Amino acid sequence: MDTMLGKTLFLLVCFILSCFFIISTTRYRRRKSLTAAATPPGPPRLPIIGNINLVGKDPHRSFANLSKTYGPVMSLKLGCLNTVVITSPEAAREVLRTHDQFLSNRGSNNSINSFNHQERSLVWLPSSSARWKLWRKLSATLLFSPQRMEATKDLRMKKVKDLLSFMSESSERKEAVDISRALFTTTLNIISSLLFSVDLGSYDRLKELNGFQDTVTGVMEAIGNPDAANYFPFLRFFDLQGNSKKVKDNIERLFRVFRGFIDAKIAEKTLRSNPKDVTDGDFLDALLHLTEGDEAEFNTNDIEHFLSAQIQALVPLSGQWQSYLVTLKRWRKLRRRLIM
Repeated sequence: MDTMLGKTLFLLVCFILSCFFIISTTRYRRRKSLTAAATPPGPPRLPIIGNINLVGKDPHRSFANLSKTYGPVMSLKLGCLNTVVITSPEAAREVLRTHDQFLSNRGSNNSINSFNHQERSLVWLPSSSARWKLWRKLSATLLFSPQRMEATKDLRMKKVKDLLSFMSESSERKEAVDISRALFTTTLNIISSLLFSVDLGSYDRLKELNGFQDTVTGVMEAIGNPDAANYFPFLRFFDLQGNSKKVKDNIERLFRVFRGFIDAKIAEKTLRSNPKDVTDGDFLDALLHLTEGDEAEFNTNDIEHFLSAQIQALVPLSGQWQSYLVTLKRWRKLRRRLIM
């Protein structure tokens, strides 16, 4: 009796798997035929890895070589990720003119999705969403308007003078200067002064506030690092490169700093007898003022994500080339793991 039941269950499992395989194969072929008609030409794809094997140690050189065969607009399959590569200025100009609205959106990766940043951040939200339009409006009016830029001109000049003073003192002491880090610190202090009226960076690493600079750098590195889960979504659970854990740890430290400023300003406002004029405050004061009332469009958690996006978008520009070289090295390491 047990043997008969076992055989029956085995045959049932085999039947279900066979049906699943047939349905999956049919859907894949149908999707492949539709995709082939809708996508640009590209090289043949290997099972599972797609065209990852064709992207060498220097991706830009690999794309240039492939374009000689498949043209300036080609499609590649990187794992499960469908990619269109533009390799000529003329093709890029035409694509950006025709599909500028679509290409203005930025797809989020596994590290971003690990803490739901793509649902609240100005950087990752689609430009058609109401939240993105709200964040853009607030940035334009409270940070980058001509009146605001003129009002903060002296502050920005002071931070630049601090940089020149640090360089001069280092020269007198005959000490080497990390230019990338010095520019990072200057940019961070300009932005943090506009946001919180506080300098979060320091040229003296021993006096640095809670390792804030390293925390911001850690977030950007974790987001920019090559990640196998971006090409094979079923690997997200394993976090093979540790990017999700790293970004979560750093973003939590970043949010703790933001929450400290938010709580301090809320406590100060509670103790103040006369209400403070919002125009005399910083960016965070203006945002907290907009959270008051029953019809507020966002809360303090949204503010934390918004502030994080402001810091991440503006600070890393000073170390762009260094970050690019680090990312390139890590891509090479990831590629070796995937195709071996």
